[in-house]
Amino acid sequence: MTASYRSAFAVLGITLSILMLVAVGNLAFFSHKTYSQIRENVRVEVFPKTDVKHLTDFLGLLGGVERVEVVDEKKAKEEFLMHYPQLKDVLERLGDDVFTTVVRVHPKEHWRDVEYLSLLSREIEAYKGVSGVYFGRDWLETAQTFFGVLLGLNVAVLLISFTINLLVSFYTVRFVVHNRKNLIEIMRLAGVSPLRLRYPYILLSVIYAVLAWIITVPPVFAALRFFAWQPDVLKFNLYFTAFVLVITAATTIMGASRALEDVEEGLK
Repeated sequence: MTASYRSAFAVLGITLSILMLVAVGNLAFFSHKTYSQIRENVRVEVFPKTDVKHLTDFLGLLGGVERVEVVDEKKAKEEFLMHYPQLKDVLERLGDDVFTTVVRVHPKEHWRDVEYLSLLSREIEAYKGVSGVYFGRDWLETAQTFFGVLLGLNVAVLLISFTINLLVSFYTVRFVVHNRKNLIEIMRLAGVSPLRLRYPYILLSVIYAVLAWIITVPPVFAALRFFAWQPDVLKFNLYFTAFVLVITAATTIMGASRALEDVEEGLK
């Protein structure tokens, strides 16, 4: 009965450590995804004075520009209604004159930081065919700083959670096996070979890891289905939970092996 309680607590401890690791892993994933989306959507809106063709030719020659897109009045209106459908009535009262042709500049990856965008926008603004340049400097600077720091913190917490999972898995199983020291000593003195003695406890440690993983997976994917059921999120969690299972099983095996080595050393 005591051994059963120890096994139950071992599975519970490993389960909680896996849950914590998966939760923090998803936080790190979502913060990285948000940060990446912010960088992917970075663009510079250029308002031309006269000839759009000359302006696009000039912009295409700049080193920090990946591609140039011309957004006419019709497309600008469609994008506005797509993002702000609740303002459709207001737009109808104002008319279509509120929209104008915009040249949208998509910078290269290493030019998407605020300081480089500022340099790029100043260079564009100096061109005689430009009436104005906008890239939302204040908002972008705040967003990049916030989500960059958040991503760094989540990665740090993920590493800490990973370490905790390893320690819990290792020492919990080691404690359970070590508490069966008397039985192991009796079997060893009865002539059971070290290999045959190790096999059931190694198998038991794997069972602990698998049981904890099985208990963890259903609530994790149920929560993901409720909050964010997207293909990339699903793929990440499939790979991540499989990785956690392998690492946890390996750690529990090491914990069991270490406990058996302690017992063997006590018999010498």
